[in-house]
Amino acid sequence: MAGETSYRVRVGEREHEVEILAGDAEGPLRVRVDGHEFEVAGAGAHTLRVAPQHEPERGVGVQPQGQSARQLEIALAGTHGRASEAWLAGTRAKLQVQTAREAKLAAALGKTAAGHASGEVVAPMPGRIVKVGVAVGDHVERGAPILIVEAMKMENELQAPIAGIVRSVAVTPGMAVDANAVLCVIEPA
Repeated sequence: MAGETSYRVRVGEREHEVEILAGDAEGPLRVRVDGHEFEVAGAGAHTLRVAPQHEPERGVGVQPQGQSARQLEIALAGTHGRASEAWLAGTRAKLQVQTAREAKLAAALGKTAAGHASGEVVAPMPGRIVKVGVAVGDHVERGAPILIVEAMKMENELQAPIAGIVRSVAVTPGMAVDANAVLCVIEPA
């Protein structure tokens, strides 16, 4: 995860945007989670102390009068340098951590942040639809070609992420599409 500053973190069924703002070996780490800033510091082996950072009215890190920073201790477990479980106040939650790049690739491949294939086929980047190879009601197998998108002077074949029935096709040849636009939806058979 070295060098990355943006992550997608799924906790249970909720997905969060996490951005690392600043930090070094000597001071606490500052992160932004869904637009809210937190200070994160080590609190022992596999444990983090997390404190919300309020919008500064009198200077950076100053708490508004009458409010105190509520610190939480979160214990983490995982493999390969990524947390896959967290404990907060005795409650366990499964985590799925992806870099922003991994999340974008998963979306292009029709997978959710949890890594499971969804039935949505999305545009991996802005482009133009060259060919649509399916119609509503067609039965498709996982990996079957669905459509071709031209982006950056290259044709990209998008494939069915799951086997099932095509429920909607939102594009026609020649259409311009934005990145992450849903092009086709496949319902599991």
